[in-house]
Amino acid sequence: MVIQAFRDNIPKWLTGIILVLIIGPFALWGINSYFSASTDTSVAKVNGTEISPQDFQRAYQQRYEQMQRLMGAAFKPGMIDEKQLRQQVLQQLVNEALLNQQAATQHYSIGNADLVAAVQQIPGFQVDGKFSTQAYQATLSANGLTPAGFEDRERQDLAVTQLQNAVMASAFATPQQLEINQQVQGEQREIGYLTVASGAYLKAAKVSDQQIEAYYQAHSALFMTPETLTLAYVELDEAQLAKSVSATEAQLQALYQQQLASFKQDEAREAQHILITVGGKSAKTDAAAEAKAEQILQQLKAGADFAALAKQYSDDAGSTANGGNLGWITRGTSDKSFEDALFAIAKVGELAGPVKLAGGYDIIKLDGIRAPSTKSFAEVRGQLLAEYQKKKADDDYFALGDQLANLAFEHPESLQAVSKQLNLPIQTVSGVTRDSGTGIAANAAVRQKAFSDEVLAQGNNSDPIQIGPNHVVVIRVQSHVPSEQKPLAQVRDQIAALLKQQQATRQAQQVAVQVQSALASGQTPAQVAVKYQLKFTAAKFVSRSDAGVPAPVLSAAFAAPPPAGKTPETGVVALSGGDQAVYLLTAMKLGDVSGWSKDERLTQLQQLTRANAQAEFASYLATLRQHAKVKVNSANIQE
Repeated sequence: MVIQAFRDNIPKWLTGIILVLIIGPFALWGINSYFSASTDTSVAKVNGTEISPQDFQRAYQQRYEQMQRLMGAAFKPGMIDEKQLRQQVLQQLVNEALLNQQAATQHYSIGNADLVAAVQQIPGFQVDGKFSTQAYQATLSANGLTPAGFEDRERQDLAVTQLQNAVMASAFATPQQLEINQQVQGEQREIGYLTVASGAYLKAAKVSDQQIEAYYQAHSALFMTPETLTLAYVELDEAQLAKSVSATEAQLQALYQQQLASFKQDEAREAQHILITVGGKSAKTDAAAEAKAEQILQQLKAGADFAALAKQYSDDAGSTANGGNLGWITRGTSDKSFEDALFAIAKVGELAGPVKLAGGYDIIKLDGIRAPSTKSFAEVRGQLLAEYQKKKADDDYFALGDQLANLAFEHPESLQAVSKQLNLPIQTVSGVTRDSGTGIAANAAVRQKAFSDEVLAQGNNSDPIQIGPNHVVVIRVQSHVPSEQKPLAQVRDQIAALLKQQQATRQAQQVAVQVQSALASGQTPAQVAVKYQLKFTAAKFVSRSDAGVPAPVLSAAFAAPPPAGKTPETGVVALSGGDQAVYLLTAMKLGDVSGWSKDERLTQLQQLTRANAQAEFASYLATLRQHAKVKVNSANIQE
């Protein structure tokens, strides 16, 4: 209709001019410049390295689920500020990119043996405290990861850890710093205080009807009913989609055949070892290490306890505490020379060695043999079904998500089209205010969108709002109850109590000032307490964190200048409920390390060194960020 009106009412000569103006830019820059969107799909670029939306969403979901686990049954979606969480996740990914780049620039690298050792120590890959290849493969498969991809990432993370350790290892703390630190942190101050309770003046407080009405008129905003909404919504939740997915036995059998390799368990051998490292590169140090290993081997053959000798002699810090136990080992997970020797041992309990490794000599004891095996279909059917359901739900979720967004936009006046075409029931939640809500309205993002101009004023559907991992809702306002002022009769008693409390608080403040003046004039706290009928808490030395002193008193007294001579330093501070306190600071003494034992000094020095190391690394990371070129594409961050 608009185009037809244009044709009917615009003169032909003017149409020609308009066409020339339109065609010109197309000819100069090409039609694609008008219709092609930006090809940059990254969430951010860090010195040219892209952070993809997929990586961002994966990290976000991991952090979100971690917070859910930490909160347990008390978790509610509204507890998490999702906007803040997204910023934290983005900052984390930028920091990781910077550290990965720096580790590569500084040529940090991780060898296969170190990688294997690190992976085997991850609790999620262990069964009964020992590494399990089966658990490793199953865990990766359940999270959509391949061993190669996971190990590449783990190798990168270990390289960054090397870099971090190198930076933090440069930090140290001196005994002088420890003394200065303790002088401040361990400082004690002698504090006493008189409490002026506002409740003592509450009964005498009186307010008139005129005062109540005047306050009501002047502070009308304090006595408004909350603006409330009833929301209609449709919900798309991948977890619910997965529950409705069914699979035939043929489909699960096909999946089993596809993943058959992951259900096979190669022969594994349980071993203990004693590693003697070579203390240099000369033939002499090599011969000394070999001779030491040979001597230990002879003790073992003579009946010595393997675990005891491992704790005494082994240079492998990772296994020494466990008597040299390495857990179950399969081929391809450790040093080839070590594996060849281990798998050549004929019987459980027999020894091999000394075995020449890249950095030393190893003595190996075979503790167990586990024959190759394959899990049956029946054993893994439940796992396969869960994987099938998750994958199908993933596909359905993203397909339906696109349709949900399109339908909600194309039919902004109702959720009926969305509900009918996607088979999603329309649900409602009532009593939603700007600050609180139940169900999906417990989520702050839902409430914010509900009270937006687009949804509340214009009456449109919202765009999809993410309220959890792969969990979105589209909302619209079903009904709206505006805020209005409560009748005076309803809030009269509340205002009267408030005005009386204000009077009592002012009276307590006046008395507190008088008390401070009396102390300054030379009267003792005991005399002042009797005169004004106050509670006096006698002065005693307290630390900065003493829980026995009201926090406002403690904070003010430690912020006050030291007392001059015998004259106490005084001040007035407000306590909760309108009460006041007049404190007296009579003496102070600095923290002292002279009473610490040698072990205590060492422990505190180590803690201070760790704190310095953490500060050192934080400064290092801040410097990397300061000199980095970071571009954030906010539009590509999934909301």
